[in-house]
Amino acid sequence: MRNYNELIRRCLWAFILILIMQLGRNIYLPGFVYESNNIDGSLLDQFLSSVTGGNFTRPSIFTLGIGPYMTGLIIWTMVSMIDIDAINNLSQRKRSAIQKSIMFVFAIAQGIAVMLRFRTMIDEGFFPGLSNFQIIAMNVFLLSAGAMFVSWLADQNCEKGIGAQMVFIIPGLIGNLPRMLVTGQTQEVSVNAGMITGLIVITLIFIFMTLFLYKSEVRIRIERTGIDSEFNNSYIPIRLLTGGAMPFMFAITIFSIPPLFLLIKSIDNTIFSYFLTTYFTFTTIQGILMYGVIVFGLGIGFSFMNVRPHDIAKNLKKSGDYIFGIPPGDRTEEYIKKKLYRICFVGNCYMVLVSWIPLFIGLKVPLVTNLAFYFGSLLMLVVILDTLVQEVKFIYSKSQYDLF
Repeated sequence: MRNYNELIRRCLWAFILILIMQLGRNIYLPGFVYESNNIDGSLLDQFLSSVTGGNFTRPSIFTLGIGPYMTGLIIWTMVSMIDIDAINNLSQRKRSAIQKSIMFVFAIAQGIAVMLRFRTMIDEGFFPGLSNFQIIAMNVFLLSAGAMFVSWLADQNCEKGIGAQMVFIIPGLIGNLPRMLVTGQTQEVSVNAGMITGLIVITLIFIFMTLFLYKSEVRIRIERTGIDSEFNNSYIPIRLLTGGAMPFMFAITIFSIPPLFLLIKSIDNTIFSYFLTTYFTFTTIQGILMYGVIVFGLGIGFSFMNVRPHDIAKNLKKSGDYIFGIPPGDRTEEYIKKKLYRICFVGNCYMVLVSWIPLFIGLKVPLVTNLAFYFGSLLMLVVILDTLVQEVKFIYSKSQYDLF
């Protein structure tokens, strides 16, 4: 039983924090009219809710979910990749303060965007004497406060729970998957036995392919100085899906931001409005191509964030290790970059195809559009659950060893 103590304790902490998150998602913001026929929201709203753990179908305290937290974490990770002393010498407290400041700025920005989307639901009689602007400003503050509280929950789970921050989006992903199959961009779908059977088969094939690709990796062998070659079996692993599920998580957020400018009446019937309605929608070929480009670009960016060729080459040089036939330093970094480009190109092509195929078919067969984000959500769920399983195995395994 001793071997399970830490695992049980961490699982309980994660369960409690997830429960708090789910309760906050259903505490609605004051000053809005909530119509019963709007509870499910659009397919896009459901997907945003899934990937952030928030609630984009109705404005609630935790509507933003872990969106600002992940954005701040990623931006700070990119900044910390810059190898300069001013950043490297920062204390942990200052690093945390800067990261939290970035989160807060993005929480305010995303809060404003959410309020602009829900501005038509404002109940002017709920707060007599307050203008719509004041109601929006008050709720932007509540959304920002909720996002910062979620970031605290995420930090607590990283320290005491299991699954880090990604565990918060598991309930949303699982809960929204069935709704994505019957709620489309344009119409509801009547499901029959044949469709369910076909979907189950396609889903199983997709899960098998995703797991196969996610676990596939290229290993760059390292020559370690001072170690007998008989025991020298070190390597740099680079997974085929190097970016993991992150490109899907952020692609839809980035894709949904430009259309918010259409809320500005002064740009109606302009070239800019034409560009937005053509290249940032899932109902045109140009928009679908743009979405694929965003997924691919984010895939490359997250691949370099996860692998970090500069840091690997720097650490190899410090330790005296090297890649056979490649001089240490800049040449090693360039070699790893070239390898990474080739590997992530294949993995990103797979993610783009997963995004494109349902959308392109949906232009001719609208019902297929209902699968537009289903496979993206499923891929994220597979990756997150696989990571969670590996963490559970690690926690359990490390308790098997005694110091004495």
